[in-house]
Amino acid sequence: MRELFRLRNLRICILGNTVTMIGDNAFWLAASIWVKELTGSTARAGVVILCLTVGTMLSPLTGVLVDRFRRKRLLMVTEAVTALLMLTLVTVDGPGQVWLIYLMMFLYGCSAAITSGAFAALREQLMPAELVSTAIGLSQALNQGARLITPGIGLGVLAGWGGHVLAIVDAATFGVSVLCWSLVRIEDPKPVREAQREGWTRHVGAGFRYLLTTALLRQLSFALALAFFAMGFYETLGIAVVTVGLGKPATWVGTLVTVMSLTGLGGGLLAPAIIKRAGPGRTAAAGLALCAVAGVFVAVPNTAVVLAAAAVVGLGLAPVVVSSMTAFQLYTANELLGRVTGAANFVMTGMQGIGIFVGVMLIDVLPYRYLVYLSVAVLAVGALYLATRPEQRRRPLVPASAGMSGTQ
Repeated sequence: MRELFRLRNLRICILGNTVTMIGDNAFWLAASIWVKELTGSTARAGVVILCLTVGTMLSPLTGVLVDRFRRKRLLMVTEAVTALLMLTLVTVDGPGQVWLIYLMMFLYGCSAAITSGAFAALREQLMPAELVSTAIGLSQALNQGARLITPGIGLGVLAGWGGHVLAIVDAATFGVSVLCWSLVRIEDPKPVREAQREGWTRHVGAGFRYLLTTALLRQLSFALALAFFAMGFYETLGIAVVTVGLGKPATWVGTLVTVMSLTGLGGGLLAPAIIKRAGPGRTAAAGLALCAVAGVFVAVPNTAVVLAAAAVVGLGLAPVVVSSMTAFQLYTANELLGRVTGAANFVMTGMQGIGIFVGVMLIDVLPYRYLVYLSVAVLAVGALYLATRPEQRRRPLVPASAGMSGTQ
């Protein structure tokens, strides 16, 4: 970890990204409550996250932009424009302007897809390859740490000063990020354009093709898709576990989320060391297996047991995410990183959305324990799949940056 903080450019990036992360998480949660206050409708409040998700799922398209333009400049322009658009929310004063919040959340999702892809493509210039997993693990830990404090920040600002002030504060965090990036001293070369005869559709599909034709990334993508599908159940299943299984109010779900965030923070910091010893594939397999074992105990109607299970799930899920993101970063040629990152984000977001939908459809049809066991089975399949891949167990893999052709 010390090696990371010795890098001036990376220290500045971590500061800017952390500030923006806190602003993002605080606003995303509070925006739904803001809409609820303006309209009195829970359903209309739920549309907020839907709009954000739809914007995020355009990541295969935004990935093309990342691979066509200078990454640092694109990131800074995107964040500056997002900050200016955020300020339009100060005009919201009643139910008639709620559409502005919806539009902003959709654009927020697009912005997040662009900036995450651009940042992934810039990592190569910010740090040596051997520090990538450490940097991603730290980012995951900071994200989990932010989840512990941002609900209080977002809801506190909303309750004390209103959504208009919250929007201004969030816009300011983008300003901090733009300032930080302006201080980063790296080259920002223009990406090499691919042959113009290739159509837009082929450019968009390049990220998916790369995931499918690179053994490690294909396997991790499949396992990650299963993990996010299974975890999507818990958007509704978590309420049933708390209210039906433990006999507590629905708000107690927040306690489980807090426990998972705490252990997820630790898991993010521990993951890089495990990846260096076992490789990304086996690390992800172990994380999924740990989640599957702990998941069984989520169905036990005992508060202490469920809390312990949630803690283990948080600890196991973090290495899955860190190892997958590390592999996507290291085993992808830089000129494709925007599209590969976009394709991976699409797979994760899409499968989580499908998991949420399946959970909503089944929660009133089946006993909640059956859904818990179904999620456990899905996680176990992902773990077994990765653990039994010959490429994971026998052959060392050479990162794309060291000359990998893109297929195996």
